Amino acid sequence: MERVSGTQSVGIRLDDRMLALRSQIADFLCSWAGLVVSERGLPSVPGTEVPALLRFLAGQADWLAAHPAAQDLDAELTSLLDSARSLLGPRAYEVSLGTCCHHGCTAHLRATLRGTSDTVYSRVACDAGHTVPPRDWLLLSGRAKPATEGGRANGPA
Repeated sequence: MERVSGTQSVGIRLDDRMLALRSQIADFLCSWAGLVVSERGLPSVPGTEVPALLRFLAGQADWLAAHPAAQDLDAELTSLLDSARSLLGPRAYEVSLGTCCHHGCTAHLRATLRGTSDTVYSRVACDAGHTVPPRDWLLLSGRAKPATEGGRANGPA
């Protein structure tokens, strides 16, 4: 991106690590689709677009599972998934619940959900530090506001 003094950056920001991972995923899918086509004598690979390759390979799942290289497929896929998880990191989502429910407190109350595929952390607390125990969370369910009305959904934490 080019930036001229006094102006805002224009365009999108691309994460080189994410682009490299996307390329690795596409290469992985093309490679395994090519193996299926070659060994099964099928007419052709269904293109190079990830959704089409995924549909094609999903239709070949039983054949791939019985293939002598199935362990290699599993190891490569696991490695790609681990890479994706490390790039995405833990996720955090917050939902606005209005004003704190503790008597006399006017601080902002929000529900937070953080975690990975292995662990999840949930909390309802206000900006002043009051917390609401999980047993009382259902009492607050009608207070949740969509992101456009003050709640927010965050990307990687």
